[in-house]
Amino acid sequence: MPKLKTDNPFFRFMGKLGDVILLNLVWLACCLPVVTIGAANTAVFYVARKIAAGEDYWVFRDFFRSFRQNWRQATAAWLILLPLGALAMADLLIGLQTPGAAGNVFRGIGIVFCLLWLVVEGYAFPLLARYEYRLRPLFTNALFLSVTNLPATLTSVALAVWLPLLMVFSPEVAVYLLPVWLLAGGAGPAVAVSTLLGPTFEKLERKGAGDDV
Repeated sequence: MPKLKTDNPFFRFMGKLGDVILLNLVWLACCLPVVTIGAANTAVFYVARKIAAGEDYWVFRDFFRSFRQNWRQATAAWLILLPLGALAMADLLIGLQTPGAAGNVFRGIGIVFCLLWLVVEGYAFPLLARYEYRLRPLFTNALFLSVTNLPATLTSVALAVWLPLLMVFSPEVAVYLLPVWLLAGGAGPAVAVSTLLGPTFEKLERKGAGDDV
């Protein structure tokens, strides 16, 4: 009986898909305490970068290594971002519930600050997963990279908001797609964004990654 060849594109793809699902489940579990979301986001990007680059990795070992190593800085960054995100959402919700010109003002402010929060959050943790940063340069460089890498920025924002938007505008479809998010909604986007950011990070490393991009 001929042996089944496992070293082919299909089996390699299925293996990577299984790793992404496993990585997503670990990420979800580590996000549950809320205060650990920063460290979990950093760890998922640490492993996602290796997957995107085709490097050797072990999902559990590499995830929890990054989780431990970046715990302090990632948690500090998250505890700054968390209340700022809550304020941005509060502005947006107030705008949605307020009629007239005042409501338009609150909605506009809320949308701008929510988008700003998403792009900074979307770059801060990939940066922490790869480099050592103080908090102020971390947020500054995250904002700078979000402007200079629009394809990755738009991808990151779209992958972050598609399910919440579906829940608002088409909850029936959102319910059907929720299992997809539970299986790969965190790790899948992390791999996609890491793939897009790979050339940018390579340029940074040639310059020497530091506090200034």
